[in-house]
Amino acid sequence: MDNDSVNTVMKEVHVIIESAACTNLNDRYDLLIDSNAIAPQRLMRFGKSCKNLKLFAHISTAYVSGKREGLVLEEPLTMGENMRKVEDENGPCPFPRLDLSDELLLLMRSGAFSQDQNIDVKYLKKLALERAESYGWNDPYQMTKAMGEMVIHEIRGEVPTVIIRPSIIESCYQDPFPGWIQGNRVADPLILSFGKGQFPAYMGDPQVTVDMIPVDLVVNTTIAAIAKHGISEKPELNVYHAASGDRNPLKLDDFFEIIYEYFSTSKCEKVNRIRRIKFFNNFNELSEYTKHEIWERHQLSNSTLGTDEKRAQKQCKAKVAYAEQLCKIYGFIGFMKARFHTGNTQKLLQEMSEEELLSFEIDSTLEELTNLSRTEPPRRRDRNKSNHEENGRRRKAASGGREVEVERGAASARSRV
Repeated sequence: MDNDSVNTVMKEVHVIIESAACTNLNDRYDLLIDSNAIAPQRLMRFGKSCKNLKLFAHISTAYVSGKREGLVLEEPLTMGENMRKVEDENGPCPFPRLDLSDELLLLMRSGAFSQDQNIDVKYLKKLALERAESYGWNDPYQMTKAMGEMVIHEIRGEVPTVIIRPSIIESCYQDPFPGWIQGNRVADPLILSFGKGQFPAYMGDPQVTVDMIPVDLVVNTTIAAIAKHGISEKPELNVYHAASGDRNPLKLDDFFEIIYEYFSTSKCEKVNRIRRIKFFNNFNELSEYTKHEIWERHQLSNSTLGTDEKRAQKQCKAKVAYAEQLCKIYGFIGFMKARFHTGNTQKLLQEMSEEELLSFEIDSTLEELTNLSRTEPPRRRDRNKSNHEENGRRRKAASGGREVEVERGAASARSRV
């Protein structure tokens, strides 16, 4: 922005929403820190110079909890924390304390911030994974998002702050219409690969809870939290989990069953030989099974095509490598032993008026989110009925009087909504 625009913002802005981030789970360490920790730090410093700022809202992730187990509370993180056991029977935790300054110094010594065009990308990705493992996070994305929270907490001073921590964000429950989402998001690579018949196995416990939340519930929670704290003028830091697993759990086995039911009743089944997924807790066994399944499916699909054998082997090898990579990247989901407490979010829900609830659904305990049919449109609670009908009239009017068919299909299978 030019200086005039900056000065105008500093005089007039009331709320800052910081949501930009690098969401690649295993990106370069320097890029992740710059996007997920340094950027929030810069924006908070700018916010402190805004004369009329009422609230700073930061979009984080529930997985800043790392490898912690049990119930994760809606509490702020403090610089120096790590996600290993804080204490054991022998006294203080022996593990290092995470500090942004130390990590920046490490990157400077590695030459990550130099102008050298021959920077070692593989090394920076490896370093990111090593640092995340050392401090108790599942991946460097989660760790750098935690660092972003820590630095906001550390420098905010008297600025009223809200942190929203969504779990796995997937397609909409209601608005703009059921099943909508832009692009391929968190769990979508797993779903799409399964539908192509290229993801036959997964590392995980089928009975573990996979925590998913519709994107519109995340947006509504953010808006509701801003509305509440933007007028209170209290210099507090409040944390809200936008999550479903603690109060409305979805088992991993059920998640893949929903996907299987959709794809097995579509044209994909005939083309890609869709079968139910098989779970493993040993990577070598998973790898062998994946190789066998992908090769067998490839042969069945190409039995009459006369595919060159060497080319076929190369294609299958690439598919196996990708499936194994997905299992490694998303491995934390399959063995997740944490549950995200949503007490603050539930309190926020209780404080909303009936009119607000009609426009801003934030209730993750809705029965529809768990029992949604794979082929039928979602059922609304009575208090949502008039809002749903009004939205339907608006869509019809916008289409020139024609009935608007909402495509659900795969989008509905991508989440419970």
